[in-house]
Amino acid sequence: MTVNRRKELQNEFGMKQRAMGVYQIVNDRNGKRYIASSSTIESAWQREKFTLDMGGHPNSELQKEYKEQAGADFRFEELERLKLGDEVRNDYKDSLVPGTSILNRSVVQSYREALKKLEQKWLQEQQTYIPNGYNKPPK
Repeated sequence: MTVNRRKELQNEFGMKQRAMGVYQIVNDRNGKRYIASSSTIESAWQREKFTLDMGGHPNSELQKEYKEQAGADFRFEELERLKLGDEVRNDYKDSLVPGTSILNRSVVQSYREALKKLEQKWLQEQQTYIPNGYNKPPK
């Protein structure tokens, strides 16, 4: 690959809009679900599956049943994407302080807060709390 082509592909990737949202992992054997959010929804299933396959998922009940079933009958579903402005970029340059390579914490925090609200909406709506699901109930 030429240097110019590589730069062209990097620029294309950077300009692509980043997708954030809420997803669920469903155990089709018992109907239990785990709801979570991600600032990189397109890679969330690969990340979750890797953690489950390695035996290190932070949700012990989900991890236990995934292991017992050897990963069979678990599936990933995207529930809702966060509505983002056109300025949100895949390379995170939209999150930088203008003219620097320093992250603008208020922009990053606003994404996190919006994602958390969206996740809470789905948790309240679906009630995927233990024992009917894998999520821990709110305190």
